[in-house]
Amino acid sequence: MGLLDIIVSEMLLLPGVEAFDSGREDLELRVGGKAFAHIHQPDRIDVRLPLDVKENALARGIASRSPDPHDREGWVAIKLGQNPQLPPLTRLLHQSYRFTSTML
Repeated sequence: MGLLDIIVSEMLLLPGVEAFDSGREDLELRVGGKAFAHIHQPDRIDVRLPLDVKENALARGIASRSPDPHDREGWVAIKLGQNPQLPPLTRLLHQSYRFTSTML
């Protein structure tokens, strides 16, 4: 089981989370029908974050900006690299889940 499989399995344990296969090895995580993460195999995850968390992740170099209009909607891209750290990554995904849940 790879890192992305572990992450998806953990997120599917949260209330209301569903996974949708977007094709081309992409997977979308949704809550209440609203996307909060896009898993792009093999090495990138895009998440929607509140502005303060987004700016913090960008400033710390954890994530990079998504192209407009996604950037304006709070989306960032996270490259997994050689030795991705699971705890910070899952924290951002949980924050994305909570943020998106408040928009329902």
